[in-house]
Amino acid sequence: MRATSRLRKLLSRDGLVIAGGVNDALGAKIIEEAGYEAIYVSGFCVEASYGYPDTGMLTMTEFTDRAASIVASTALPVLCDADTGFGNAVNVVRTTQQFERAGVAGIHLEDQLMPKKCGAFAGKQLIPKSEMIGKLHAALDSRIDPDFLIIGRTDAINMAGGLPETIERGSSYLEAGCDLLLVTVPTSEEQVRGICEAFPGQAVLTINESGVSPALPFQKYEQYGLKLGLVTLSLTFAAITAMRKAARDILKDQDISQVMARNDNWDSILELVGFSHINELSEKYQS
Repeated sequence: MRATSRLRKLLSRDGLVIAGGVNDALGAKIIEEAGYEAIYVSGFCVEASYGYPDTGMLTMTEFTDRAASIVASTALPVLCDADTGFGNAVNVVRTTQQFERAGVAGIHLEDQLMPKKCGAFAGKQLIPKSEMIGKLHAALDSRIDPDFLIIGRTDAINMAGGLPETIERGSSYLEAGCDLLLVTVPTSEEQVRGICEAFPGQAVLTINESGVSPALPFQKYEQYGLKLGLVTLSLTFAAITAMRKAARDILKDQDISQVMARNDNWDSILELVGFSHINELSEKYQS
């Protein structure tokens, strides 16, 4: 079954689907090993991995190249942040085609004005609703696989229009044909509930450490009717925290023994990155 169809099948089930957020192929392997059923490629985390903030600094090709490497590393369906589509509706045509060629199962497109800002930050500006609908139509018309997921995203919730504008925009985006609606970022549990009630079975939310949006227990999101939860930042933040501590401790101790003691063991990491598979191939094809 194609990755696109697998993701569709996951989302057709009753209840909440959780996608684990990553920025690279190693993170994807960790998510798969942990038992998740889907992977989310976070724009914030990919930009951070290049040493940039989430402000639209990367090109479409940098994103699709990273997405392709992630897809190649895992059997799980991969959903990608496609930011604003890297331009206008015409650019969105090529963006959609390139992400689909990279092997991902779907993308989301947002209604921010370029250059975009991180969804958790103030100062965002939105494009007109009609312009966003044009972008969504461009994405929908240019996908080859009808199961390739197109998610509309609106950032209206924590702006002047609040929940009413979010519902107005979100309803228009869904009427335009997008498969699901991502809302970033609600600032209260009441807003979370309002979003889920307004878009039953079609709402997508990020679940992260930004401090702007509430990080509720998954059971609570499911109770409110959320369809897809994107755990966007946790793995990247955990890696940053662990690497910072390791770097400081090694320099302070002038010794790696304390860091070694708390790291996962050598054999488990060799297994994670695929040495056993390479060894099997070497034996199979050895002349």
